Amino acid sequence: MLTVTKECHFDAAHLITNHKGQCKNLHGHTYRVLVKVAQSDDREDMVIDFKDLKHVMEEMILARFDHSFIYNTESPAEAEIAAVVAKHGMKSAGIPFRSTAENLAKYFFKTLSARVRVISVQVYETPGNCAEYTEV
Repeated sequence: MLTVTKECHFDAAHLITNHKGQCKNLHGHTYRVLVKVAQSDDREDMVIDFKDLKHVMEEMILARFDHSFIYNTESPAEAEIAAVVAKHGMKSAGIPFRSTAENLAKYFFKTLSARVRVISVQVYETPGNCAEYTEV
């Protein structure tokens, strides 16, 4: 099986409700996302044009999450912060789960799978901390 990996970056703020550590506080990351996709037909010698994969990632990840407040719509505290963000004309991205790197990796995998054959998604919150989601 042939695969290719494309990387993108985005900046966003979030917090982890009910976390015992410092991540319970509002903070930001420069996220690094690596998406590995496979060819849909073993007879092809190219998995996907990198430019096409870039456009899919821009449309399905960056447009929504870059420079936004990522918040859990199930958390009253996070929803309240998001309401203030919206009131002041700033960008937010609501998701129905805690915004951990692990959950974001799974979410990006599922979202991108509607358009490309995803093998894995890695989400780095910092250069040395990565979560990976794969169904293989």
